[in-house]
Amino acid sequence: MPGINANPDVLDFTPTLVVLLRDGFTGERSLAGEVTVNIGLLKPLNTTPQKPAFVFVKLANGNYLVKVRSADDEPYYLPTSIALKLPFVRPLKSLWPQPPVWNGYPDLYVADPDKTLDDPEQTATYRAQLEQTTLAPAIAYPFPTDATLVRGTVTDAGAPKLNALVTNDLVALTGAYAVTVVNPSGANSPSVNLNVVNTPVIDAIEPSTMLAGTTELFVEVRGSGFDPQAVVHFDGVAVTSDIVSSAFIRTQLTAAQVAVAGAHSIAVIHPNGATSNAVNLAIATSPAIASIEPTIASAGSATMTVAVHGTGFQSDSIIELNNTSSSTVYVSSTALRTDVPAALLAAVGQVNIMVTTGNAGPSSGTIPLKIVATPVIQTLEPQTAIKGTSAFPLTIRGSGFAAGAKVTLNALPMQATVVSATEIVAQIPAAQIVAVGALPVQVTNPPATASNVVNLTVAANPVISSVDPTTVAVDSASFTVVIRGDGFMPAAQIQLNGEAQETTFISSQELHGFAERRGYRTGADGAFVLFFDDVAGSSRTEKLIVTHPDYPNPKVLDITVLRGATVSANVDMAS
Repeated sequence: MPGINANPDVLDFTPTLVVLLRDGFTGERSLAGEVTVNIGLLKPLNTTPQKPAFVFVKLANGNYLVKVRSADDEPYYLPTSIALKLPFVRPLKSLWPQPPVWNGYPDLYVADPDKTLDDPEQTATYRAQLEQTTLAPAIAYPFPTDATLVRGTVTDAGAPKLNALVTNDLVALTGAYAVTVVNPSGANSPSVNLNVVNTPVIDAIEPSTMLAGTTELFVEVRGSGFDPQAVVHFDGVAVTSDIVSSAFIRTQLTAAQVAVAGAHSIAVIHPNGATSNAVNLAIATSPAIASIEPTIASAGSATMTVAVHGTGFQSDSIIELNNTSSSTVYVSSTALRTDVPAALLAAVGQVNIMVTTGNAGPSSGTIPLKIVATPVIQTLEPQTAIKGTSAFPLTIRGSGFAAGAKVTLNALPMQATVVSATEIVAQIPAAQIVAVGALPVQVTNPPATASNVVNLTVAANPVISSVDPTTVAVDSASFTVVIRGDGFMPAAQIQLNGEAQETTFISSQELHGFAERRGYRTGADGAFVLFFDDVAGSSRTEKLIVTHPDYPNPKVLDITVLRGATVSANVDMAS
């Protein structure tokens, strides 16, 4: 069964998709009871609660919604939906020496092979996927008799309150939370605020750009705090909205709405009138290339991957190299990838890159990939070092590096190892990192062919340039925060209001943090249950926070949690 915007090509390998579920109370793969898993009318191969691996075969490339529900006679878990895209969009590099290729979800490709899969310090990307496939215990879950629980009911003037959020996470309260990066050396960045609000929040839409007249009419809206009855509005007009989760809505536009080029507003509105920020969907007459990466390569280079960034890309977009179609990977409406073959990189000149659409559809302008006779430095890792840092390896990536190539830093020779024609590792002594400034890095092939110059920046402290998202809604859903900036070191930590978050080091310019939140959304009976597995002593005081879209101010009360016992807590929002 093809998904939304599916490419009709069926994936070659089988199984196509394996969904791996986990019990939210025990953390184990075996489940307390039977669950049903389906993609539309498609059901997986047989499985059991003891081995809950749900196998779907021969799926076409496209977007899918995996729905998980407890069996009627064992209502142990809250229902959930998992939005997936096949094939998985993966980073160019994996931490695995031989990256896994099978489509198991959570995706091992984005995990750290040196850590157990349930390690709290696993990569932020894997942790986020793991949470999506972790089933939250419902009221009827068969907790053991010695479980530490808080049970209760949320009411409104005595009547059960549907869709109240009950949590003990302070990030559920509205306000501004300071985000900082702390390096292992102790150097920390100035803080940047992450805001928590009591309205729905849109982080991004995909596609963010469309071509006028396209037949690809589905839009994914991602963010936080989406009500089960939320509705997406396009230029103020309600459109069909499929609420997948509090963080994901799938909507379908009409052909008339995408017929005319221009900027169109997308917003999410709750039944009580609470309205999200507006995000523009740009409808263009043709695709446009904004940049390519890399922009320059050395003559004689091996086949290399080039990323194309721009607007108006869709699933049938094709990158052309010198007017010849090239195998193209669709990443998003703003990003494509292709491999430039070695034959086109053999001699000095340029490769003209263009994006076309489907069969004789609109095309972009061209942008050149320049081919030069010298070695080329594309990136440094790290790009910024912190003043006073001890000696460290500097990884220089580019093309055309020859055996015996030399590296200079600020015109001084550095000890260097040529790993390949695209990578050199230079050893930078601490004596060079004693003052704030810019140190030019250059590679010279024997006998004397010099590369371009790229600066290694020496800064006093790490710096945050952006936090994504900048705003999240009051919600129980955990979220991944992407920190971009400079001067981040391996083992750097993201802190939220002074509390360390699970952090994945991507590069000296990017960190991913996993901000864990949990809670319970009440059903029609208003009942909730929270469990605690980390009470060290006989008791502990917890701050219980209850919010609801109908009430701008949360209810906050202190509850004494008793280890191995159940405590009752009833909350009336109207009192």
